[in-house]
Formats: sequence, C-alpha cells, structure tokens
Amino acid sequence: MVLRAWLEGGEPDALRVRILSTIGTTEARQLAVTSPEAVLEAVRNWLEDLGSGPMTFS
Repeated sequence: MVLRAWLEGGEPDALRVRILSTIGTTEARQLAVTSPEAVLEAVRNWLEDLGSGPMTFS
C-alpha cells in the first residue's frame, strides 16, 4: 500500500490522499479520498483483506 497525501492549494481543509494498494499478484487498486477517516477505513479494509485482522502492539 502506498499513500500520497497533500493539501490542495495549500489550504488546511483541502486534504487529498491517493491510495494505491495491491495484495498478492492482483492488479493495483487506486482510491482517492479527502478525509482522515476515509484513509483509516481504506487501510483497515486492506489489512483485513490481507488476512491479518486488526493490528495490536504489545
């Protein structure tokens, strides 16, 4: 998974994030989102698809 984040026009409320993800040998999927919540959801979904489930640190 690769995340590229920037502020469109330098405005603090203009977040843009392009997400490129692959699992195994499947074709890369692209997604563009505009909120931190959407980024977290995309990463969570990718991890679940990867089969790792929720991550925990000890």
